[in-house]
Amino acid sequence: MPESIRAGVELHPPLGPYLEDLLIASEGNQRAEITRPSEWRLKRKEIRSRILETLGEFPRRRVPLEAEVVQETKRKGEAILLQKIVYSVEKGERVPAYLMRPTKLPQPAPAVLCLHQTTPFGKEEPTGFCGDEDLAYALHLARRGFVTLTPDHITTGERRDPALNAFDTIAFYEKHPQWSAIGKAVWDNRCAVDYLCSLDFVDADHLGCIGHSLGGHQTAFTAAFDERIAASVSNCGLTIMAEDPNRLNWARDFWYIYIPRLRPYLLAGRPTPFDFHEVVSLIAPRAFLNISALNDDCFPRNNALAEMGVRVNKVYRLLSREAAFANYLHGNRHSFPHEARELAFAWLERWLKV
Repeated sequence: MPESIRAGVELHPPLGPYLEDLLIASEGNQRAEITRPSEWRLKRKEIRSRILETLGEFPRRRVPLEAEVVQETKRKGEAILLQKIVYSVEKGERVPAYLMRPTKLPQPAPAVLCLHQTTPFGKEEPTGFCGDEDLAYALHLARRGFVTLTPDHITTGERRDPALNAFDTIAFYEKHPQWSAIGKAVWDNRCAVDYLCSLDFVDADHLGCIGHSLGGHQTAFTAAFDERIAASVSNCGLTIMAEDPNRLNWARDFWYIYIPRLRPYLLAGRPTPFDFHEVVSLIAPRAFLNISALNDDCFPRNNALAEMGVRVNKVYRLLSREAAFANYLHGNRHSFPHEARELAFAWLERWLKV
């Protein structure tokens, strides 16, 4: 998140205690420990409903993808076919994306949806055409034998309104005043998964998702609400809102507005309807790796992410899937350093190449 956007945001003290125990069920004044998967399913349903209500109203039905390949080349010096495709996500709204397909793959092959950070270049960075080479994870994964799909996020790349700055969501909210940019990201990403599932060379049972920063929290939300994603990695995308002194950024009233329905809670200093450990809990029992910096420039207080790991691990343990969750915390600021990338790619290989 650029300094110019963060500047001037009023800081708030922590709300603490930061995280409710995920394995406690409440009904009225009664609280009971969750000890069975069947009990967790009821708690999960309640969490899911609460988050969806906060994200706002989704469209009632999907439109036909009507996907088409508009450009095709081979990546110079590599056995990778690059296709530029477009597909529909709403009536009159087409999304451009890059598909990278290794030419020497057993078929069908695992595929990974690659979500970009806050960059005006959109899909160009993860595919290695510009920006930070460390964030070219769509290209890195294609070299490792994955099909990768990298779409432009709303307001960026080829989806940017030339009359507006990149990531200015004003036009989106004029069209969808009861929705949220994060809800829209989940919708668009589910359409991207639809497209991957339509390809005969993709193994629809082995789909992944990865993203950095904006792409990181998109990954968590998308995996939470699309059970077709078998394994996912969020890099520098998560925080705990109750702990974050800049938590009002999640409900700004200008530029990129994440979730408007959080704003009354944040302005009043009240606990929000959900926090990120609950989003991650919805992914269980599917594989999820969180990678975060304890000295992240965008999230100035990230200590509670260690507690998040403990809380979420308890859910995976209840479901007998402890190995499918990991929480790697480091001191490399808002970045995707070499060792974290190697861990992320190995994670996806472990869970998707089986």
